[in-house]
Amino acid sequence: MPEKRIELKDLGQEPFRVFFPEAVLAGIIGVGLWPLYFSKLTTFYPGQAHARIMANGLFGGFIFGFLGTAMPRLLSARPLGTCNVFIMIVLHLAMVLAFAAQKIFVGDCLFLALLCFFIAVMTRRAMHCRDIPPPGFVLVALAFLCSLLGATLAVVQPWLGEEGARWVVLQGRLSYQAFVLLPILGIGPFILPRIFGLTSEHDFPESLVLTLGWKKKAALALVSGLLIIASFFIELNGSLRTAHLIRFATILVYLILEFPLHRTSVNTNALIAPLRIALAALLSGFLLIALFPGFRVAWLHLTLVGGFAVITFTVATRVLFGHSGNLKKLENRNWWLLVAVGGMLFGMATRISGDFWPKITASHYIYGAIIWIAAVLLWSWFALSQVLRVEYE
Repeated sequence: MPEKRIELKDLGQEPFRVFFPEAVLAGIIGVGLWPLYFSKLTTFYPGQAHARIMANGLFGGFIFGFLGTAMPRLLSARPLGTCNVFIMIVLHLAMVLAFAAQKIFVGDCLFLALLCFFIAVMTRRAMHCRDIPPPGFVLVALAFLCSLLGATLAVVQPWLGEEGARWVVLQGRLSYQAFVLLPILGIGPFILPRIFGLTSEHDFPESLVLTLGWKKKAALALVSGLLIIASFFIELNGSLRTAHLIRFATILVYLILEFPLHRTSVNTNALIAPLRIALAALLSGFLLIALFPGFRVAWLHLTLVGGFAVITFTVATRVLFGHSGNLKKLENRNWWLLVAVGGMLFGMATRISGDFWPKITASHYIYGAIIWIAAVLLWSWFALSQVLRVEYE
């Protein structure tokens, strides 16, 4: 396909071109905090900073970039515009740097400001839309409500007194899980069938009328989202096993009903195998926590790194090559993608193993981080170069 180099106006129409590279930078910074700490190059424990940078910086950057590009088109509304994208990218970068510098409160305030700004910009476009988004995007709206509540709890935490520690659990589930998991479940039924060479049942004709089919799928998405959120409150009350079993069962049923994993047996492109592995890892993490709750943090990385992150990088690959006019290149084997995903999974396994043998915890955190960063850099070399190319209309 004919292509050209990007111009400034392209950034306002397709924010992923600036958000995806910044998200990758955030991920490298967030993971890189562990080798710095265990090598004694820094003295602060990076737990809070790492979690926030990965959730709000890495995943947040991909989410804002993807939705900032896709939502105006799905609503048949005007693009975000260069000015709005510039404000958002500055807030995002400042937030990542604040967390990295251990200015947690400042970073939380910046993330809350970024959320509010993005919601306001999208609300203005929704008020003048000529189409309704796919029904699964009910979960996207729910994700932003969860993240807004989580960010607010993070900001007001110093004033919560003795109850503050209790609400930290809920804040973490809303900010680190719901903010990423719900968009994956909401966007997946719309975009994944295209990757699998199928027609999406969530792709309805342009209209402002809510059809019966749209309402049924939106209702299923809403119920699933509310069950997942309910499991957060069940966990808050101390029922860890029950909460994760509900999370596992809800996601499994939703995947069976709405995702196209079983509808094609042939790998028609390089993205299908990583997506199948990632969705299996996402589910496995929640199930293993329910079965062996003593290693919750270790198993959670199976969901977050093997599931959320691999899905994110794989879908981002589709977006990057699709918007540059090079989608047919993904029909090849693309060894670089398989090696990159394999490296991410190996880095994850190395990090998880460190939680089971205390004597090797420090070294495996270091090795796992270095392997994951190397895999992300390999992915970036081949995939991120596509942000500089725009397909001719």
